[in-house]
Amino acid sequence: MPFLVDEALGYLIRAKEGGRLPHSYLITGPDGSGKRDLVQKFFADLNQTTVVETHPDYHLVEPESKSRRILVEQIRQLEESLRMKSSEGRWKFGVIVDADRMMPQASNAFLKTLEEPPLKSILCLLTAVPEALLETVQSRCIRISLRMPGAPSLDPAGDTFLSIVARFSRERPNTIAGALTLARAFQDQLQSIRASIESEHSEKLSEETELYHQRTDGRWLEREEERLLVLTESRYVKARSRLIDSLMEWFAEATRFKNGGDGAHSAKPETRQFAEQYSVPELLRRYRGLVELQENLSRNIQETLAIEVAFIEAFGPISEK
Repeated sequence: MPFLVDEALGYLIRAKEGGRLPHSYLITGPDGSGKRDLVQKFFADLNQTTVVETHPDYHLVEPESKSRRILVEQIRQLEESLRMKSSEGRWKFGVIVDADRMMPQASNAFLKTLEEPPLKSILCLLTAVPEALLETVQSRCIRISLRMPGAPSLDPAGDTFLSIVARFSRERPNTIAGALTLARAFQDQLQSIRASIESEHSEKLSEETELYHQRTDGRWLEREEERLLVLTESRYVKARSRLIDSLMEWFAEATRFKNGGDGAHSAKPETRQFAEQYSVPELLRRYRGLVELQENLSRNIQETLAIEVAFIEAFGPISEK
């Protein structure tokens, strides 16, 4: 039965008080269910501190900003940190956010540490898609499942596009033509986002030009225009990433429902209908297509091509493997 954060914290505290504190946890649940919040509260309780994220005994690993993968080098650095003596003689935490993003080499390198962590160390693997982790990793952890305190919220762009995905899954599922149609709709959504950002920045530049053109030389306005161009691209890339994350959460929710996992009872009707078409391995294969999309875009692969390839993988024909 999935917990709310405070319920899970109570369970962990009771385990500590009873002297039954495991050393490796797999903390699962939908995005927004409070996985990181639970770990921080648990660390604060064990170490009797109000400082968590900057505490020298709290070691956090997240996917690399560009590749969105967790690399073996990050895992080795975490292991080295955990082998060091605790700064206050209490508990050291190794926390891996989005643990399903570990590369196979990273997962395999971490197995021995999961089984036999350094003294007074606790490992917490956080993921919305536990099925994507190696079985050997899952089996070495005590699993704690979290549920949403309420309905998950999406940004408006994500909400709009997921309604298109739901309609697509009913009307044109599992065809290359349908997947490419959905890819074009996705790109239309991205163009709308970019246009909105550009319009906002253009209006700001016009206001500044009118206000400052008689008070400064033209070089300041040129620099401001360059700054806004860079800011436009930065905001667009972040919005694009959030939109892809919304799609990934759609597949994660479908996988949880299909597998009877965390949050299965709260899956939306359209997600359930989508999930019924596929096996869990097929859903995971499609999910990985979107993970690869994030990676390819971070490597500056041509956007239209990357999206079309990913959408054929995620929404095209069912694999015969």
